[in-house]
Amino acid sequence: MAKSLEKVRKEEPKREIGILDLVFISLGGQSPFLSVLTYGVAVYLYVGQAASLAIVLGTLLVLLNGLVVYRLSRKFTKTGGYYTYAYYSLSKRLGFETGWLYLLYSTMYGSAYVLGASYILSTILEIPSLLIALPILGISSLFAVLGIRPTAKYAIVASVMEIGMMSALAVLFMGSTHFYLYNPVPSNLNLSSLALGILFGSSIPTGYGSITPLSGEVKNPEKSVPKAIVTVILMGGLLAAFDIYGITDHLIYFHMSANNLDLLHLIEDRFGLLTLAFVLFAAANDGILATLSYLMSTSRTIFAMARGGFLPESLGKLNPGRGPVNAVLVSIVAFFVIVLGGELLSNFNAFLAFTVAGLVSLLSNLFVHLASDFSLFKISLSKMSKRVGWLTLSIGAILFSCFELFLSISKSSPVIVYFFMGSIILGFLAAEVMEMSKAEDKAEDRGGESTHSQAEV
Repeated sequence: MAKSLEKVRKEEPKREIGILDLVFISLGGQSPFLSVLTYGVAVYLYVGQAASLAIVLGTLLVLLNGLVVYRLSRKFTKTGGYYTYAYYSLSKRLGFETGWLYLLYSTMYGSAYVLGASYILSTILEIPSLLIALPILGISSLFAVLGIRPTAKYAIVASVMEIGMMSALAVLFMGSTHFYLYNPVPSNLNLSSLALGILFGSSIPTGYGSITPLSGEVKNPEKSVPKAIVTVILMGGLLAAFDIYGITDHLIYFHMSANNLDLLHLIEDRFGLLTLAFVLFAAANDGILATLSYLMSTSRTIFAMARGGFLPESLGKLNPGRGPVNAVLVSIVAFFVIVLGGELLSNFNAFLAFTVAGLVSLLSNLFVHLASDFSLFKISLSKMSKRVGWLTLSIGAILFSCFELFLSISKSSPVIVYFFMGSIILGFLAAEVMEMSKAEDKAEDRGGESTHSQAEV
């Protein structure tokens, strides 16, 4: 029995997905079109015609943290991502805390996009948002249960269609102005507003966080994972900047105000119902892809934490061909609870529920990135003379993440901040309790062995 249990623990997922699969699974985690409808419009409200510039700069800042993960992903290729980095680089307790906060981030972030997609679709179709959210979550859950291969195939097809849709939309907006091109760097640019615009712009390409927990199922992970991280950040950020440039081009040319901008109705008014139908498909597709991407990353983090002894052992079991099914099922339940709970607590106001879940996930994401930044910092100290570049990169990423975290906390609702801080405290308490429990078990085992030895004498 003990031998079979040890065999299960040592069994690893099959490495069956390549870099292309990983890129498109992760691109779905960015939800580029939904991000343009939400974060992109917010950037325009802050900086006007400099919106595309702010998104490009935000993408470069995200790339700073992405390069930290790039380095760590080459060193640690097991399933678990950020949890694994902190577990082996910092300490077991900080590994648990990082995994704990990553689970909060990934479940909230994925659920936020279900709520965001359902809100956008419900405003056009005039259907209750909950009736849209449940099918989106149901389809995502089905693919997650089927395993990584069907998920990757769906992600490739759906993401290619979405890239084509977003590119066509940008060209349509610019074509409506006869390709009048404006200067994205205005002379009267307000630097403080630009800083806030960059913060919101950096929220668009953050979906690469769904890549690293899948490392254990990637072929040649030392090369594939780092390349996928850089590719997804640049592809998602620059595609969003291109879309926002096209939309801004249209608004400036026709002297339109963005204060009451309803992008979907603008698309319907300018380009007709057929274009709107494709856009609505893109929004629904984004909801499915983002949810699916974060269901996969959540389940793999749960799986890794179970293998590390922090979660029930049953969640660390593999199903041949379908991966850690038990961990997937727990992830699905968590997503349903958040989506249904968000709808109920907000009195079926999907936009409010989306905002709250999005803010909680943003704060959790920054904490997780700080953990990875400190992981690289600690690794760099061991051979400082040879790793000056790593050390500089980690310090720069720590400073940026701290700035973003404090700025985000200062602009968040106190209730959200209390919930986030309470989650951190609960994580540390849980880690402490588990550590004490393990110490007591070891003491009992030693006591039992001592008594047995005395009896034999």
